[in-house]
Amino acid sequence: HAITGCTRQDNSQIITVSQDASVKFWDTQLMTCTKTIAINTALQAVSWSDKSRLVATGASDKFVRLFDPRGVSGALVHSTLFGHDLWVSDVCWSPVSEFELVTGSYDNTVLLWDTRNPRSFVQRISKHEDKVLSVFWKEGQIASGGADSKIHLSTFK
Repeated sequence: HAITGCTRQDNSQIITVSQDASVKFWDTQLMTCTKTIAINTALQAVSWSDKSRLVATGASDKFVRLFDPRGVSGALVHSTLFGHDLWVSDVCWSPVSEFELVTGSYDNTVLLWDTRNPRSFVQRISKHEDKVLSVFWKEGQIASGGADSKIHLSTFK
């Protein structure tokens, strides 16, 4: 099955997600899978937070799931974020906050979240004219790119 997303946890570990509905943790020295978390839906994106130590995933069922890999077998869903209407195509943690996350979706939206309130997003940042395919957050700016061939930039303090 195709690997649809990857992120670096640290210098010795990479995390991947795939259409086979799995989150996998890889030892970069041995290039072996050290842990697998099975989900019940195809996964599209993954992001690791150095601040919260949580893994965020975006899925084809329109939900964002946060996992704590330190849990027993790593299978504990810390929380599920509800707000998108279609596939979640990308996720990206804030570089400065352990609670803030940005997501992009096939519903043409980019949403900003405070993960302490999983039932409601904080702000709709941008509305693309077609699917959002990528989001990125660095140094106070959130960028998103979509199938509409446009880039949206938003500045946050």
